[in-house]
This record gives sequence, structure tokens and C-alpha cells, in this order.
Amino acid sequence: MQIIPSQDYPLAAPLLLDIKHHTALRTILSGVTPGLIYLDNPKNPQIAFAQFKHRTFISGSVNAIDHKNLRGFFLNQVFDNCREFDVPLFRLTASDPSWLMVIADTLKDEEPIFMDYQCYLYKITSSIENVIIPDGFIIREVSIELFDEDFEGKDDLLSEMYSERTSVKEFLEQSFGIAAFHGNKLAGWCLSEYNYENRCEVGIATMPEFQRQGLVKAMTQTFLNHAHNLGVNTVLWHCHQSNIASRKTALSAGFSLYKEEQVLLLYLNQSINAAVHGNISFEKAQYQKALIWYKKALKNNPSQIWITWNASCAAAQNDQVDLAFSYLNRAIDLGFSDLDHLVQSEHMTSLKSDPRWGMIITGLSQNLPS
Repeated sequence: MQIIPSQDYPLAAPLLLDIKHHTALRTILSGVTPGLIYLDNPKNPQIAFAQFKHRTFISGSVNAIDHKNLRGFFLNQVFDNCREFDVPLFRLTASDPSWLMVIADTLKDEEPIFMDYQCYLYKITSSIENVIIPDGFIIREVSIELFDEDFEGKDDLLSEMYSERTSVKEFLEQSFGIAAFHGNKLAGWCLSEYNYENRCEVGIATMPEFQRQGLVKAMTQTFLNHAHNLGVNTVLWHCHQSNIASRKTALSAGFSLYKEEQVLLLYLNQSINAAVHGNISFEKAQYQKALIWYKKALKNNPSQIWITWNASCAAAQNDQVDLAFSYLNRAIDLGFSDLDHLVQSEHMTSLKSDPRWGMIITGLSQNLPS
């Protein structure tokens, strides 16, 4: 695969635009997003590959692939790009599902992850009336005036904006969004991503203490009204199929399911990659399989608190009580101290009749700040 200069992007467009449900590709091809594009043969392209940060795309003829060089391209070039973009993984979307099978087989030693993904679509034809904003919250347009103010959570909002744009000025020139506040605290945001002509994608988040209060739907609907006022008529919402809260919010806000597909994930860090495999097995209630992945992750990186905690939960769910306590104690030694989370965790039910449970609760209680 050969990287091509921006003036040759039109050579890749017929292939990459087969992937219709990702506005990011259009912004890369138009030069708005500083991504990278590769072709197998610029004189007669059969395969095109594009990357911006963790988002990667491949399209074209699977039969035209040079299998000998495919592995090296991903492990060297694509991984190097991830390091340059300062992202821990790449997520691959393909025009043809058979691409994922070929690449997964090529990278089988790195244990790539298949993930079910969904895209929701909202066609804006009019404003949404009677948007209900929960009591105690206000929703404001993201503007230069907003950033002239001091508020708690400003760095979080800036970090989200910089995930695509390089400055507040660039964001305000090329994107738009709204932010929710509870007093002087940032409660959440809904920002446009990969704006192209009259369409965009959307990124949304709610700060943990303000979740499950009806704020996400209010932000989404306010965002859609703002988009309508700016002449945007198509908004795309991407999420993992396992993200039930995100899917429900999209549907409740009026989005409809547009595309279901599998994507391929691969983390540069082998320990994190194994742990994510574990998380996927855990979500499917495959607790013994999850434990195998967590053990593999901890073998390479034994000091990760969240992986150790997850291993404890998986062991508890699998009724491996001694192993669960072993991982739980290790997590506490590493710094886990969230007593409320421990007590409320539904995964720890099998441990609660054991005398060791009371000892752990007492120990954590004694370490709480007075």
C-alpha cells in the first residue's frame, strides 16, 4: 500500500465512498480532516485505505490484496500512524465483511477483536418542539463566549473538541454543539463531528454524576434543533451494539437504525487488547472465558486495577470464590477503594456470605476519609 498526496485523493474516492455511513471519510477526502489515504496502485487502484486517529477504513477488491505485505502494513504503518495520532487502537470499517475475515486471519497472532457496531440516522425536516430540560439544568450553545467563562469541567469539554479539531477557533469555524450545565458544573455535551456539507456525525457524553436524569435526550434534541437552524439535515450516530444506553437514547430522540455491521478492533497494548476480549466475553455472560482473557492480560500487566477488578467480578460470577477474593484483595492492594461500588456490585453476590467479605468491607471503611 502506498500513501498518496492530497491532490491524488480523487483516485481513492470511488472506492472509499462505497462506505456511505461514515461522514469522516468525506471530510478526509475533502482535506478538512487531516487523515491519511493509501492505494495499492495509484495508476490502477483496486484497494483504498484511509485513517484518521483510531478510525480506519478499507474498500475495494479483496482478491487484489497482496497477502505477503498486508501484515507488515498493519503492524508497521497503521500502528505507527496510531502512535503519531496518539491513540491506543485502530477500529477498522470495511466496505465488504470479507475484508475483516482476511485481515483478522492475517493478524491472528495479535488477536484482533470483532465488535458489533450500529449506525443510527436522523433526517431533520423541522424543529423539535417542547424539548423537556430536566430541572436544575440549562443547555447552552458552545461559543467563544462560553470559553471566556470559568466553569468546572472546561478541560473535559476542550479535550472532546480537540479529538477532531486543533483549537477552539477551528471547532467554532467547522463544527457546532451544545453543552449542559448544573450550576457552574459541566454536566454534558453534544458536539458535531466530521461536518460535511449538510450532514455530520454526533458525539455525546454525560458526566457520571448527572447520568440517568433525562439529560441526554434533552441535549440530543436541543442539538438537533441547533443543527436545523444551521441548515444541517442529516445526523449520524455511531455506537457499539452492546452500548444499550446509547442505542436507547438514539431511538428515543427520533433516530432510526441505518446500518448494522461488524468492525475490527486491535489495541497496540497486548494487555489492554486481552482485557477488552475479556470484557466482551463478560458482557455475554461467558465468565470462564472472560477469566482466561483477564489472566492473560494480567500476566503482561499485573498492576492494572480495572483489569484485576474485572477478573474478580468474573470469578465471582463463575462461583470461583477463592479466586474472586484473591483478585479483589489484589485490586485493593493496587489502590481500589470504591466501597460503594463494591457493595452495590451485582457481580459480587456469591462472596457476600463469606466471612472474608466483612473483613474487606471493614478494611475499606476504615480507610475512608473522615
